[in-house]
Amino acid sequence: MRLLGEPPDLSPDAPVIVVANHCTWWDGFFIYVLNEAVLHRRLYVMMLEEQLRKYRFFRRLGAFGISQGHPRGVRAALSYSAGVLTEASNCLCMFPQGTMRRLHDRPLGFMRGLEAILRMHGGEASVLPVAMACEFLGDRRPEAFFLADRSFRLSGAAFQGMEWLERVQASQMDRLDAMITGGQKGRTLAGETGPGDWRWQK
Repeated sequence: MRLLGEPPDLSPDAPVIVVANHCTWWDGFFIYVLNEAVLHRRLYVMMLEEQLRKYRFFRRLGAFGISQGHPRGVRAALSYSAGVLTEASNCLCMFPQGTMRRLHDRPLGFMRGLEAILRMHGGEASVLPVAMACEFLGDRRPEAFFLADRSFRLSGAAFQGMEWLERVQASQMDRLDAMITGGQKGRTLAGETGPGDWRWQK
């Protein structure tokens, strides 16, 4: 697992909202690793309720569920998310695509929950677009790459809309793809040192 580019410059006086593309089943775990190694916040990850019921261990990583198609459940998840943002030391992770997509799929198809969360929160938050990709690069196992070098201090009133955020996220994903293609290795966050052994770097 590798971080390309510079780590984000995040103010300690505002909560963080990670907005990530959804490329694999392991994306919540990847964000957990990124948070442990780089962000150092208390992490909360929004994921589909039906998936959380199947894989309850994700709750140990700070996951909570959202029930798409059930308005009451959606409102409850959005309200809970806004509550997470009341603590500056917290980090809320969202996958606004709502379903797994390939890295080059366009448009991204973001849902609009972030707008409601920012309005409910009322204050400011650091919105951090995170681009992720998994690639086989001449090895029998894939490598996971992250790019998270730009954040935006936003509030509900100052938010420029999901179309703007989609453009920002798509640009981030394109930059990540170019870095991987260009052979950049970046900083190792976690990796295998031998059969069954892993190193976690902070």
